[in-house]
Amino acid sequence: MKDYRVAVAIGLTFLLCINDGLAQKFKNSDFFIEAGLRYGAALHHPQSAIYLKDFYYPSVELRFGQQTSGKNKWEQMLYFPSYGVTLRYTSYWDFMDTKSEWQERNKLMGQSLALFGYFKGNIIRYKWFSWNYQIGMGAVYFTKIYQKDVVYKPDNLTPDPNNPNNYLSDELDANGNRKSKAYPDNCMISLYVTPYINLQSGLDFQLTPQLDLSLQANFTHASNASMNMPNFGINEVSAIANIRYHFNAFPAPVKCDTYPKHKPVNSLFFTVDPGWLIARYDDNYYFKTCASVGYMRDVLPILRVGLSFEAFYVRYLSHSKDYNTTLWSTAFTNTKDAQAAGIDPNNPTTRIHMPQNIYTGAFYAFGELAFSRFALHIGVGAYIFKGPDQAKYMDLAQNWDNGGTLKHYPWIYEKVGFRVYLGKKMNHFVGASLRAHAPVADYLAFDYGYRFYNFFDVKRKK
Repeated sequence: MKDYRVAVAIGLTFLLCINDGLAQKFKNSDFFIEAGLRYGAALHHPQSAIYLKDFYYPSVELRFGQQTSGKNKWEQMLYFPSYGVTLRYTSYWDFMDTKSEWQERNKLMGQSLALFGYFKGNIIRYKWFSWNYQIGMGAVYFTKIYQKDVVYKPDNLTPDPNNPNNYLSDELDANGNRKSKAYPDNCMISLYVTPYINLQSGLDFQLTPQLDLSLQANFTHASNASMNMPNFGINEVSAIANIRYHFNAFPAPVKCDTYPKHKPVNSLFFTVDPGWLIARYDDNYYFKTCASVGYMRDVLPILRVGLSFEAFYVRYLSHSKDYNTTLWSTAFTNTKDAQAAGIDPNNPTTRIHMPQNIYTGAFYAFGELAFSRFALHIGVGAYIFKGPDQAKYMDLAQNWDNGGTLKHYPWIYEKVGFRVYLGKKMNHFVGASLRAHAPVADYLAFDYGYRFYNFFDVKRKK
């Protein structure tokens, strides 16, 4: 306890000593630093994550960012937002939990360290108060993951002499004996480094010209975008309290109406979006490539919309296997559809062939919320063909070995990601996007695109 107090005293003394130095270094800047505490729980998957039920754990985070003041038009249109980067440490240990069996199951998750960029916009903003939202994307490192060939064995629980795969729980049965229970592996996270999404909304209070208090409701999602199995991921809900320190006084908003009227820009573009996924039937990784060509329009300084044609291609190892037909009984509404997919409802098993080359084509509509060179990207696509053979009946994002992939005409997919526009005219862009067949991720792609032709609206002569 004394060591803890000494460490805190040293830390506070250090901050006081460097405060003047930091203020001088960032003088007349709009930068800030903030620290916070986060406390919450995970939304458990009843079928596979019983160790997340009734489980609450803490996080600490450190943020560095910049507060806008209206120097650019988009800053005024979004009510003077801020943006920055966050480092967040989470310990999946419930310090309020005293039962040994709960402590053992909670050890499965270990700790995590997330690094993500974020954008914070204001819904309502006054001089000393704001209601805001935050959108963040990045990556998270987990210290413990699912290991296919390693069976989880709790350290402090007594093995069941009658069942070597179970352990004696702290719970008692009707006769007063300890119940025999199996403890699951960490099937939520299967890669050490995983994509990370952070969403927040809350209230900020300006305490002094340089100090703010932030109270936020938080949702996070971490999953590996089907780069490895299992891929249940982890969804967390929590409350966050942050203290923010502006190196200079909180910047006064600049309101200026001298900006030139926005002229919508039309562009023709192409993209190349390579990525990878894991094939469920052989646990091998395969590259999946998408190429697109389309049209986009800068409707507003902060809004971009577009439409494109996308073509996907992936080459697998050829594969055939016998499956239990009853597993797919809910995938099709009638016998005709099932037979078209190669399933004979009258036979207990059906041999399904996985094509070696899978190719699809689709129309894709999207929108982008733009902040200078950075843009959040979201869109929806509709296949116009999928093939060959039975592939058009398969949702290739899911585990088709267990019957989870065959859906009734899965023609819709979704994308979410970000782009960074480069160059003097911002014609080049790079980024990353996650494609999914809701609610299951398909694959993570890394994007490069080029706007090869730009033109303004044609003015009609009066």
